[in-house]
Amino acid sequence: MKTSANDSANSSAPFSTDTSGLDECLGTEVVELVDGDTFELRIAAVVKQLGDDRVRMLSYNRSVPGPTLRVRQGSEITVLVRNDGDTEATVHWHGLRLDNEYDGVPYETQEPIPIGGDFTYQLRFPDAGLYWYHPHIREDYGLDMGLYGNIVVEPRESDYFGPVHREVVVTLDDVLIEDGQIAAFNHAGPTHVAMGRFGNVMLTAGETRLELGAQAGEIVRFYLTNTANTRIFNIAVPGGRMKLVGGDSGRYERETLIKEVLLAPSERAIVDVLFDIAGSFSLEHRTPDHTYTLGSIVVADNPVTESMVGEFEVLRTSEEMTTERVRIEGERDRAPDKTLAFKSLMPLLYGNPDTTATTWTCPMHPEIVRTEPGKCPICGMKLVPVAEDAEASPGETHDSSEGHSHTHDAPDGLEWEDLRPNTKAAPVPRNIIWNPANQATGKENAEIKWPSVLATR
Repeated sequence: MKTSANDSANSSAPFSTDTSGLDECLGTEVVELVDGDTFELRIAAVVKQLGDDRVRMLSYNRSVPGPTLRVRQGSEITVLVRNDGDTEATVHWHGLRLDNEYDGVPYETQEPIPIGGDFTYQLRFPDAGLYWYHPHIREDYGLDMGLYGNIVVEPRESDYFGPVHREVVVTLDDVLIEDGQIAAFNHAGPTHVAMGRFGNVMLTAGETRLELGAQAGEIVRFYLTNTANTRIFNIAVPGGRMKLVGGDSGRYERETLIKEVLLAPSERAIVDVLFDIAGSFSLEHRTPDHTYTLGSIVVADNPVTESMVGEFEVLRTSEEMTTERVRIEGERDRAPDKTLAFKSLMPLLYGNPDTTATTWTCPMHPEIVRTEPGKCPICGMKLVPVAEDAEASPGETHDSSEGHSHTHDAPDGLEWEDLRPNTKAAPVPRNIIWNPANQATGKENAEIKWPSVLATR
């Protein structure tokens, strides 16, 4: 079902879940591009098999994730984007330093691509590392439905990273499946605070269970990207030796041996894993209460022809980054040029500011109850007034509209699962407003003059 921009703005009906007549989802393609190349990227609906369910998703070039683009540092390419999806679109090239007009921010840097329309992006890649692309219109819908893909920028220096036998790009995501379909989204706008909702099906590189192969003694470089709207991932490969070598924009100053790596939404990590012996290894997402198996790596008994164990044992240091850190050391202690406060206005949660009450509680920690307004000592959120018939109880558990049981305990301060589904979900198009304010002048929003560099992420 296709709609015009006006239909989308005025209708509260859900997007189509019909899979009839849609192309099958393809496997993710790796596209090698060189300086001056032109690449075509098409947004369109596909049908994808997720376990026992055939669901309607959105895709770049009929794949979920979209094509992985591999380019050399210093290259410049042209990307022609065609929008055959069901909403207006832009493509944001997350993390790349490029001209604002190609950053994919709707209305600020470009007009949205209408359904049936197209737009030409000029991309350059000044920095090595791992990047990704995704929508910047209705991210709650497009991202969750499969519109994301990675970019690997290969460094000019041959020894920028240590040597490995193979490289694998892995996206980390979750989707909410209800009655054999991805749970409905409304045309009118996002229905979850901060644009995200937790899913009940994990997708790793677009699959419900990723299966990889390796050889004994092989070192595999994993490019990991958290493409989920709101879930954090804590990734481990028990039995494999993990070394964190880089992240969002290239290598780290110091390589580190790790047991697991924590990724918030949009974060990336570059991890080398040494598989010393043959066997089956799990790719896991670990939380304090549960371990999810996202996939498996079957390591064959035939050893690699060239051992790189000696190089793996070396924890390298980047002289370039050490020099840069020393150079800016003095900047850390000087007075800031400008101090901004980002206030989140949540009318859904806090309601009328003039509401009177006799007790107040924390939205995230209901065991915190006070006799006067204030802030939560655990998370710092503003306490909300409690109605007389809705007294909070410590560690309360309730059933959400999604049919899952949830507890409010978060001893490490991280929301591993959906702790407050009824707070974050509501049938309104706008339930959180970010209001930046200059602390010195008191000016807010449009009155603040933003440097143009802030538009480039």
